[in-house]
Amino acid sequence: MSIEQKAERFLFNEYSLTNPLARTKVSIKPLSASLKQRHCNQPIAFEHKPGRASRANIKAVCQQPKWSIYISAIIEQWQPIAVTSRALSKGTILGDTDLYLKEFDVRRLNSPYYTDPGELIGRAVKRAVAANQIISPTLIKKRMLIHKGDLVYIEARKGAMTIRMSGVAQKGGALGEQIPVINNRSGKTVRGYVKSQGVISVSGN
Repeated sequence: MSIEQKAERFLFNEYSLTNPLARTKVSIKPLSASLKQRHCNQPIAFEHKPGRASRANIKAVCQQPKWSIYISAIIEQWQPIAVTSRALSKGTILGDTDLYLKEFDVRRLNSPYYTDPGELIGRAVKRAVAANQIISPTLIKKRMLIHKGDLVYIEARKGAMTIRMSGVAQKGGALGEQIPVINNRSGKTVRGYVKSQGVISVSGN
């Protein structure tokens, strides 16, 4: 196996670990004829720390005889990303037909993205969005599971037992957010974490 092939295999393994769900592709820049002929009496070691850039430089090191060279490569990691299937107006609630998956080289994307359209269903877009546009967190509102004034259940755990009481939400909240709720029985305000639609937990997330 040539130095280039060994370097390609090394980089493929390294970057596959950083994103195992992506289809990783490594393109090695060909070495000059003189570098290709370098001989090593021991297994060549490679030094490289994976980063976010598409371009990568890897150091090949030989101990016997002692030499080292740098090899350049282009790293691609292709993954299906959620994009809009049509143009959407501000305030549109995302449904199944509004999204589809399209493969992108995610190493070239500068903003966060979603790989599971299910995470976006039920959320509203903050502004008009064109068709075939990648959905990023800045384009959508949080999915509010509880709205101010909603009748909710307050869950409290005592050992293996779960106690449920009713209350009225004093603020809206998305999953995991802490909101104040008035306990209908005691009239006191408690703070709990939004657990699911219409349910908060005062025992933590």
